[in-house]
Amino acid sequence: MLRLVKIYSNNADVFPAIHFHDGLNIVFANVTKAKKDKSSHSLGKTTLVDLLNFTLLKKIDKNHFLKKSEFKDFIFFLEIEYDSGKFVTVSRAVNGKISIRSLPYSTELQAQGDSSWEYTNLGLSKAKQNLNSLLDLNVFDAEHFHFRTGLRYCFRKQTQYEETFKVNSSRETDSQWKPYLAEILGIDAGLVLDKYEKNQQVASINNAIKELQSLPSESAQSLEAEIAQIEARISRLEGELEEFDFRNADAEVSSELVEQVSTKLSELNSQIYDIDQRLKEISNSISTDFSFDLEKVEELFNEVSINFPEQLRRSYNDLVSLNQQMSEGRKERLLAARKKLFSERDKVEIQINELAKEQSSLATALVQKDAFAKYKQMQSRLSVEQSRVAVLKERVSTLDKASLLQDKLEEAQILQNEAERELAKATRVGDNELMKKAVTIFSELVERVLGLSAFFYTEVNREGNIEFKIGLKDQTSVSDGFSYKRTLSAIFDIVILILHSNKSFYRFCYHDGLLESLDDRVKLKLITVMREVSNKYGLQLILSVLDSDVPSTESGEKVYFPETEVIRQLDDSGDKGRLFRMASF
Repeated sequence: MLRLVKIYSNNADVFPAIHFHDGLNIVFANVTKAKKDKSSHSLGKTTLVDLLNFTLLKKIDKNHFLKKSEFKDFIFFLEIEYDSGKFVTVSRAVNGKISIRSLPYSTELQAQGDSSWEYTNLGLSKAKQNLNSLLDLNVFDAEHFHFRTGLRYCFRKQTQYEETFKVNSSRETDSQWKPYLAEILGIDAGLVLDKYEKNQQVASINNAIKELQSLPSESAQSLEAEIAQIEARISRLEGELEEFDFRNADAEVSSELVEQVSTKLSELNSQIYDIDQRLKEISNSISTDFSFDLEKVEELFNEVSINFPEQLRRSYNDLVSLNQQMSEGRKERLLAARKKLFSERDKVEIQINELAKEQSSLATALVQKDAFAKYKQMQSRLSVEQSRVAVLKERVSTLDKASLLQDKLEEAQILQNEAERELAKATRVGDNELMKKAVTIFSELVERVLGLSAFFYTEVNREGNIEFKIGLKDQTSVSDGFSYKRTLSAIFDIVILILHSNKSFYRFCYHDGLLESLDDRVKLKLITVMREVSNKYGLQLILSVLDSDVPSTESGEKVYFPETEVIRQLDDSGDKGRLFRMASF
């Protein structure tokens, strides 16, 4: 079970402990007449709801009051009685981890070291698991719900009375709260969850069908013909790609490099030509000897009857001798020059042969490089065609799925209808003893407090989902305003506690500002009923009440709560009168 024992902190001067007990627990706020226009929220009567929820491991956001810097060093402790004579304390730091300890007696643990705690340094999720196991609330299915699920009917702020069954007017979906409420009223939550699951399946299939209907209206046959055409092109491209030879495809070759080699080769060929010309000239020079016939000269002189002088004969002989000597030296030099030129020619020819091979290789590589660019283009085309085929095949598959989805939709709708029929039977009160008891208690309490004939019931709506409704025989009373809804919501919360008061369930509920705007007669009746049922069933009914909302008798006398019922007195006299004895935050 979950019965509150006390809430305290590591700073008792600022936040003194609050002790809870069976019966009425009143958080009383006294606001002077001169300050009626000031908000009573600054005193903290509503803040206590948020604080209790925090110690019961609610996840808080940046807007929570504990996120203010004033509370950064606070640690709060909540002691709970979870079984007869068994207690558990939750320690939760505003900035830090969570600790949990269970004991067979009630005590205060803020002075205890970490070693005294059963579970320490817990994250929020793990702490919830551990506390859920200890509390062991067995009224609902632990597979689908946990101790925080039902706290929605244990805390109501002033803005949460409008929705009796949903409580939170937030973005919650029906599937987040209706299965739990059905479960605690004797309706199998599995049926409710199953119906929502079937709804989701039908919705998902319908969405898929709508998406398919938005696609271009093509037949599977036309798509398959187009696929065959493209696959033929793919086959041709693949054949052409296989014929490429790329042994030198990785060489870094450019047309500029090939041109450089060709220019060098041309220069070397010019050198060969020059060498050959020079060799030819040398050969001619070597083959030409010096020639001078002295006898012919003498014969010429005789023919003209001129005596050939002896001195001239000697001079010519000397000339012939000199020329012969010079020719022999020149020939030696020419032979040496020719040898050197032949050597140079051999070297140049070697270079020419090497460059010729390089030129051939580079030219081949350049051709292959150009082919590689073409190859890549063909590869790109192939990739595009293959992608196109994949898309078309997917569209064919999608068209095939469309007909399958229609079959699936029919099957899902059949299951949805079956789930609706099962749920409709389960919502009937006739065979549900727990629901009968709840309706009976609710009707009796509403009759006593409001003087109305009222009941609540369940049914399935047009979508086949469960609905919770309140019925009033005097329908004119329904339009009487928020005060009736406020009272009906509070009574419903109390009925749930009474219904499971003999089981491991919640034993408390906190109604903030419940008496506000109610007729005094209704207030007095409601307070009387709450005292009776809380004492009879061992419940803790917590009310935050402004002094201006204290009811008066017909004679005008204020009917205040006895001190034994007041668990915290608040006032606007200063810091000491606030829930947290500090400056307003």
